[in-house]
Amino acid sequence: MLKLIQIELFKLAKHPRTFIGFGAVVFIVLAFQTMMYFKGEDLSNMLLSNLQSAFEFTGNIINANILTYVTLNALIIHIPILICLVTGDLISGEASSGTIRLLLQKPYSRTRIYVAKVITAVIYTLMLLAVMGLLSFSLGYLLFGNGDMLVVSDNIVVIDASDTAWRFAGAFLMGALAMLVVMSLSILLSAYSSNSIVPIVGTIAIIIVLNVLSVLGYSLFKDIIPYLFTNHFNKWQLFFSYELKTTEIIKSIAIQLSYVAVFLTAGYVHFKNKDILN
Repeated sequence: MLKLIQIELFKLAKHPRTFIGFGAVVFIVLAFQTMMYFKGEDLSNMLLSNLQSAFEFTGNIINANILTYVTLNALIIHIPILICLVTGDLISGEASSGTIRLLLQKPYSRTRIYVAKVITAVIYTLMLLAVMGLLSFSLGYLLFGNGDMLVVSDNIVVIDASDTAWRFAGAFLMGALAMLVVMSLSILLSAYSSNSIVPIVGTIAIIIVLNVLSVLGYSLFKDIIPYLFTNHFNKWQLFFSYELKTTEIIKSIAIQLSYVAVFLTAGYVHFKNKDILN
């Protein structure tokens, strides 16, 4: 199994598309923090103008913690696209090029080949998020230092700097789980497709449709919307609530793990019985 994973990782490293995601993440983080370095004070004053009449702010409003939080908010929208660009091509790309026939004729079982591809996709997804988180925090710390977090959502929450580490760890794990759902969906579509473009476009299209459904169709589908996987993309924000909503977090984790299991199982069943002659 280890040999198969190494082969899949080698093929991934040889594909130029693999580095588009990392390049995009680095560019966006650098561009955002450069903008905040030169214009951050003006932007924070504008955003907090309504609060400054009721509260007195001291210290660093802009710091590594708040910048990492904002970056996670922004990139969680774009990360799914970067993920499916690579993971959606893992099976369908080989089917399109014809190498899937050679691969499935090797002395390895289809189960081991499929698992190796899934593990490779998981590694890529986690690495992409790790680069985003580590770069955002380290660069923010270098430019702005550390400090307390001011989180404005349904209410205003001030989180002490010493209380942020575990919150970010939980938030990134929750965000990673959401992105693993996207990865699993792209793997499923990739197993069914012989065209490398279809799983990529299909995954993005499904995410867009479900997001539109959540907004425009809420009155009609309000009973099922809480169970749509796209509804859990921002559940990592629960770790920054004043009181940790443990029940809601556990429920979200269970729903997302169910999607991962269903998508990967459906992809495996088709891959297991895939006709390599067509």
